[in-house]
Amino acid sequence: MADLASSPSDLPLFCLELSQEPCCSTGSRTEEGAAFGPSERVKQKMISLCKLSGSAAHGQSILAASCKSGTNASKPMEPQFLNSKDATTAAVSPVPGTSFHGRTLPSSLASFTSAEGRKLFKESLNSGYAEGYFNLAGNFTVQSEPAYCGPSSLAMVLNALEVDPGRTWKGVWRWYSDELLESCRTESELKANGITFDQFLCLAGSHAQVVVKRGEAATREEFLRDIKYVTQRDDVYMVLSFSRSALGQTGDGHFSPIGAYHPGSNQALVLDTARYKYPPWFGDVDKLYDSLQPADRETGLPRGYFLISRKNAQLDSSLFENTQHSVLVATDNNVVELPGRPLDVLPTKISCGKGNTCCSSK
Repeated sequence: MADLASSPSDLPLFCLELSQEPCCSTGSRTEEGAAFGPSERVKQKMISLCKLSGSAAHGQSILAASCKSGTNASKPMEPQFLNSKDATTAAVSPVPGTSFHGRTLPSSLASFTSAEGRKLFKESLNSGYAEGYFNLAGNFTVQSEPAYCGPSSLAMVLNALEVDPGRTWKGVWRWYSDELLESCRTESELKANGITFDQFLCLAGSHAQVVVKRGEAATREEFLRDIKYVTQRDDVYMVLSFSRSALGQTGDGHFSPIGAYHPGSNQALVLDTARYKYPPWFGDVDKLYDSLQPADRETGLPRGYFLISRKNAQLDSSLFENTQHSVLVATDNNVVELPGRPLDVLPTKISCGKGNTCCSSK
């Protein structure tokens, strides 16, 4: 062990590290909903270590400062450097804040990589209900920001459809990535809040043909029929907009594509774009349908799903039997026409309001 300092100005870095854990004194909570912060054991350890260094009073003050009122538990505190030497050391070895390494799926959902998930997938494939899976898997996209599930899902699908974005990604290569799909929000707004159902529709409609179905406008039977339809083909894909909390997961609104369907158990494979949080998983189709119904807190409207294909793709007419649905085809202007759609389901027009860059690649 290194020699312990004897003055506050040379307080050992390990004392400082112990003080950097966010505090629970203001009632801050983790994503799991459980209070967190330095435990009593950690507090006492910190104070005792600082006592050994002859800096007990300073250690107490740092601990009190780390628990000051108004601490935002979702953001790690900035290190409180005591001198330039400490600042240099911390720059090399940053103090970790509160973090998570994945989540455990609810017992009602089967991880794709589990023994059950592998069995379900093999049987789905043998039944002919995973025809589009390999195109999606070959282009699987983990969202680059915690709120980028919408653009990430769309990028995955557009690459699976081999749509040419008409612009370069890096070097000489044309490719879709979520950060190149610009929504009707600023970058800072997108990083903070993601995109809404309507904004996803507008964005997707700038690059592909989209059939959109929202909430109870699509029946439970229609939803199942559409899942069976898309999983038997490799030229059209379904992206869900659903409530995670309705499925027992943490968080709420989320977008992800469907990769396969298992007829024996009536479960669908969701290729979750937040791979750092959950693996791809199989879920009951009826429960998936129920997860489309809760209203988005931002818009007050239910969620739904999108059937995305290349422009002018020839799809089965059964997809359009419900008169409340329409086909959205990419156009050269920024006003998206939604013919025949009831006003209480979606507006008849969505104006992006951001000029030529809205709802297109940057």
